[in-house]
Amino acid sequence: MRKPLLCFLLLGPLAGYAQTTTAPDPAAASLIAVASPMPAAAVLPTRTDASRKLVKMKDTIQPLVGELAAFKNRPQVAHILAESTDDFLQIMGGRPTEEAYFQVLEGSLAALTPLTPGTTDRAEVAEYYEDLLDIVGITSSGGRLNAFLKRTKAKAAPAQ
Repeated sequence: MRKPLLCFLLLGPLAGYAQTTTAPDPAAASLIAVASPMPAAAVLPTRTDASRKLVKMKDTIQPLVGELAAFKNRPQVAHILAESTDDFLQIMGGRPTEEAYFQVLEGSLAALTPLTPGTTDRAEVAEYYEDLLDIVGITSSGGRLNAFLKRTKAKAAPAQ
């Protein structure tokens, strides 16, 4: 009981000091520049989630990895979904554009078309990508997900 109380009493004023300081020391500025690996302009954009808390998009995508468990019995589908999520993360790290996200989306949907014959499978995949697009701030897929949902399995050529 003594150690946690001591830590609380010692770290409380330190936290208060950290919140009240406005600008770093000029001598500390060079240390901060060396210690920070990314320039200030490369900070990931933020969005407001359902609970109205600002969160980094990269942290928001992590729960979607748990949704991949629904596709565990279909490893190829899960692999394509995981690859597209990684591609979205890479795009977010650079200069994100809607066109870049749509290229990844179209490529992934094209690869998933033969692997998802049922409408429920397609609906689950479309919902996954809809969540992914919402996270990065794209409100519409431009009809790409609807086209994916309405695709039917290619008909076999008639036997002669």
